[in-house]
Amino acid sequence: MAQDETRIHSIDERVARLRAMKSRLLARASRTERKRDTRRKILIGGAVLAAIAHEGMPAISSKSELLQWLDQRLTREHDRAAFDLPLALGADGLLPIGPMGSSPRADAAVKDAAQTRHREAARTRP
Repeated sequence: MAQDETRIHSIDERVARLRAMKSRLLARASRTERKRDTRRKILIGGAVLAAIAHEGMPAISSKSELLQWLDQRLTREHDRAAFDLPLALGADGLLPIGPMGSSPRADAAVKDAAQTRHREAARTRP
């Protein structure tokens, strides 16, 4: 009998560990989905604001119309992936190079950061 009770106790402990693991995995999946949903909302808001500032906003009455509209505007691979859109072809008909594509603003930020590091390094030299 004591052996059976020991075995039952170890199985109960294992069940408790598995339930805790399941709970952690579900919480992680929920956090990931919330982050993805927030990213989509930010991208939609940015696209709408840009459209209003430039050409105006068309009437959109369904999710498919919204995705079609975003498909024409989102160029960065990471942004398109948030909506499961296929990769956008560049003006030359080729896929963008690099893991996230490239944008003039991102290139300028990288260049500015490099110049700042260079200036700071020059100031600290004796």
